[in-house]
Amino acid sequence: MFALPQTAGVFVTSPYGSVFNLFGDTFGKCASCQSEHPLWPERRHHLDWDGTGLDPDAVRVALEVLAAAADGSPDCNIRLLTIQVWSVYEAMAGMRMGPLARRSYRRRRQSGQDPMLAQETILYAVFAMTLHWSFQYADRSSESPAKVLEHVTDTANAAAASLPDLHRRAAESMLVSAVQNAAGHGDGLDGLFSALGLSCRMLEKLSMRLPGDRNSNQVGILLAAANYAVCAGTLLRN
Repeated sequence: MFALPQTAGVFVTSPYGSVFNLFGDTFGKCASCQSEHPLWPERRHHLDWDGTGLDPDAVRVALEVLAAAADGSPDCNIRLLTIQVWSVYEAMAGMRMGPLARRSYRRRRQSGQDPMLAQETILYAVFAMTLHWSFQYADRSSESPAKVLEHVTDTANAAAASLPDLHRRAAESMLVSAVQNAAGHGDGLDGLFSALGLSCRMLEKLSMRLPGDRNSNQVGILLAAANYAVCAGTLLRN
């Protein structure tokens, strides 16, 4: 379901629990395939994840899927994403919120007043890497960042043909929305990342508007978005 030429996506559990660091070059053994997936692309291309203040476990999931994609491990992806998505809904059900309280909670989160949920953070991380690596590639090439991003999304959407078209278009719409609204949040990548945070908080609402099960929709959108990061990272590697 999640594949680019000569790559495949894998989501694995973190062997380090809530401890987040990038001092190692691999993530330990994958819970599904027992392989060790190396950090990818090279460390010098990465954002300062320790300084973002994001949920470390969710960021680590995003890093692990790209590492596993780079070494071609194809069979570990859906299970962890599904667990991530369901765990949030189970936690919300445990709050026993009524309809009005639930809507208020969602409005606060979507406006940026509450932290992102795990799947929103994963989405933010893969989009942030897509932008970061696309801009890095644009800096060393003659292409504009906008042109590089267009190439990345077009290439990734075509390669992820096994994903429903609705999921691919939804992922692209969220990234495009962040890019279009970035000017109101600051200059350069800082403005993009700020707008991206608000865009990713719409994941739940968007997944509920699409036909079918909202959890499956979120998993599909996350997989489609992860293809963008893999494609952008491949530009730096080649």
